[in-house]
Amino acid sequence: MTPPRTAHHPPVAVGEIPPSVAFLLSRLGFEVGRELGHALAGLGLEVRHFGLLRLLADRKGHSQRALGAMLRITPNRMVALIDDLESRGLIERRPHPADRRAYAVTLTGAGSALLDQALQAALDLEVRTCRPLEAEEREQLLGLLRKLAEAKDALNNEALAGIHPGMPASDED
Repeated sequence: MTPPRTAHHPPVAVGEIPPSVAFLLSRLGFEVGRELGHALAGLGLEVRHFGLLRLLADRKGHSQRALGAMLRITPNRMVALIDDLESRGLIERRPHPADRRAYAVTLTGAGSALLDQALQAALDLEVRTCRPLEAEEREQLLGLLRKLAEAKDALNNEALAGIHPGMPASDED
């Protein structure tokens, strides 16, 4: 059956598999995510750690609850993640300045240094991934991916720019 023609889909012959942005993004995301996981493992990090460290570098002093909401992590999982990184001296909890019942979470010097190493590993992976592209093509791709991510975030009523939701959202995951 031929898919309906839209402004974004040229006609496809019967029996032909149409090109799929969703499939290619999924395939590349899986492969690049796996490679990122291996690179981070060499630093003793997982993607979920990297996501939280990146968020803490960008959003200093937020409470555990607020950070968990931004990353879509249940409170008990967030406590475990914070405990893990705190026990390694990468982050610390401080009394929250606006809510005495909460803690503000911040990066330590060691956390910032490790984040720098993780960001370099991610950048190295990006360079390898984008090697076939010209600089202008990479910028164009980045702009298009941002546009898609922002539209998806808006559709889901979320503001997760720069944050990777590669963490389970609930205990059932």
